[in-house]
Amino acid sequence: MLYIGITSIHLCGKKDENMGNRFSIEELTCLHLLLCHYADICSKEERELRETIALHPATFVKAKMICEKEKEADICIIPYYADDYPVSFAQIGVEAPALIHLLGNKELLYNENSIAIIGSRNADDVGCDIAYQLAKSYALKGNVIVSGLALGCDSSAHQGCIDANGKTIAVVASGLNIVHPKANESLQKEIINKGGLIISEQPFGVKANPVRLYARNRLQAALVQKVIVVQCAVKSGTMNTVYFAHKYGCKIYAVAYGQYDKHNAGKEDTLNAGIGLPNKVKNLCTKMAYYRIYFAIRIFKTE
Repeated sequence: MLYIGITSIHLCGKKDENMGNRFSIEELTCLHLLLCHYADICSKEERELRETIALHPATFVKAKMICEKEKEADICIIPYYADDYPVSFAQIGVEAPALIHLLGNKELLYNENSIAIIGSRNADDVGCDIAYQLAKSYALKGNVIVSGLALGCDSSAHQGCIDANGKTIAVVASGLNIVHPKANESLQKEIINKGGLIISEQPFGVKANPVRLYARNRLQAALVQKVIVVQCAVKSGTMNTVYFAHKYGCKIYAVAYGQYDKHNAGKEDTLNAGIGLPNKVKNLCTKMAYYRIYFAIRIFKTE
């Protein structure tokens, strides 16, 4: 069993009062399967957490098997206390993942020139083409492109980056032995083969669901310095990512359209609310002003 020491400073900013404590990656995986996350590690006593693990021996055995399978599949598992845990995740606070699972080029995590290009999975041809062209353009400039491997805008962004020989990160909501959606299995392989990265907070065997898909949005926002919204509805996972991007201080951009429909009404809503000013100089992006707090809350509530 692999044991790694907990560092003196938690992501939540509190000093660890028990620096001699040890939690293995297997134990953290077990806690994850038992729905005990980083917030619990911050707030509960070590003894209580160990008792929880001891009361579920079958789950701990399952966790050990998962870790072994991930190692065999060349999955890198990084706990929150490791030196190579992304510093950018500190801004997530107690909602940060206790473990992250990586497949591919880990060094992309630490790139300081990353851009998220996101949008609807039901995007029309115009939206998909814009996502593709934006990703290709920024990749040619050396930016790492981050998206969520969903159909529609996400897939187009990943593909545009790859076609420019760039590097892209896919933040997914399932274990890395499960491709979601299944239709993007070949795209996921291409991302890895071209030097990209797949990242998840979920261990092997965990399937994506609406809750996990929404949760992964905070990771996308935390990894980047800019977010570009290509096309989305008012109530959407994309707008959820916008909420987190604002919370973490990202620069937020949106594509301006001459007219709006069900595919891009999210942009019309943001512009009409006065949080963004149209800028059609480059025919692609509209730089958006920082969100007012009341609107950030409004976005959050619509999700």
